Amino acid sequence: MLLRGPIFLMASIRRGWAAALTAWLTESVFCAVTAGYYGGFVQRVRDGRPQWLTGLLITLVMPALFQVLEYALHGLRGTPHLRGAEIASVAASALSALFNWYAMKRGALLVGGEGSNFGSDLLRFPRLILGFVLQLPLWLWNRTRQSSTPRPNDDRYGKIKDSQAGVTEQRCR
Repeated sequence: MLLRGPIFLMASIRRGWAAALTAWLTESVFCAVTAGYYGGFVQRVRDGRPQWLTGLLITLVMPALFQVLEYALHGLRGTPHLRGAEIASVAASALSALFNWYAMKRGALLVGGEGSNFGSDLLRFPRLILGFVLQLPLWLWNRTRQSSTPRPNDDRYGKIKDSQAGVTEQRCR
């Protein structure tokens, strides 16, 4: 609602305030109705394996289903400049889904017996946002460091160390 409502408001503003506010209200109601279902789904599958499949499901499949419903609803309501708004909405949905997954894997934004109170989640938001923003750069940094550091059993120098027997043998090339 906070991310996508303004997208539809700005996309519709050229048609006047009535169209813009109608688009914003339509999006806000849609988000209010669907957010709980989507959050519950993410909470249920957040620890699924393999993680790449969970990520694909959370960031592409589920948002695509909700985007189809959103597009139909805005189409019925006559939201102007719908195509551009939907493109921006898809990007916002994917980013939001990734953040929710990230936060839920760290125990925030959970409901029921697994969750804490919303106030404590809000206090964690600055750290969660910073961690989320730094996640990709840190992952890339660690990957480049790992690829440049020889590891045990690394055959980069033509030798393979058998960790069980402690034997090193020359590799045939």
